[in-house]
Amino acid sequence: MDKTLELKLQEFQKAIDSLKEALQTQKNDLIRDSSIKRFEYSFELLWKTTKIYLSVVFGVDVFSPKECFRELRRNQKISDSDTEGLLKMADDRNEIIHTYNEKFADELYVKIKKEYYGLMELVLKIIKA
Repeated sequence: MDKTLELKLQEFQKAIDSLKEALQTQKNDLIRDSSIKRFEYSFELLWKTTKIYLSVVFGVDVFSPKECFRELRRNQKISDSDTEGLLKMADDRNEIIHTYNEKFADELYVKIKKEYYGLMELVLKIIKA
């Protein structure tokens, strides 16, 4: 495995392990907010690791999170529904870093726990394989 990809993969693994730890803790406002923060940096590592993976494995250069996820689909690594989930995740990540709304924070926490964490694990598994 390419050394850059291997290092980024290790960082990504640590980040989602940290996110998992927060999500397994009983929810309160502090846990919700720390889970969202951990989601933000896990998301950054998700797409940047995917970017390196696509370059190393497929020779494809991409420059944005959504491009990465669409390219994974083009290369038949994820399904249409997983792609849609990843694209929605990118939108939600953008919204939470630019505006803070407590109602949205509560909704996002639920999405992270029920859907987004699983999508991150899926991409991690694909890249490790």
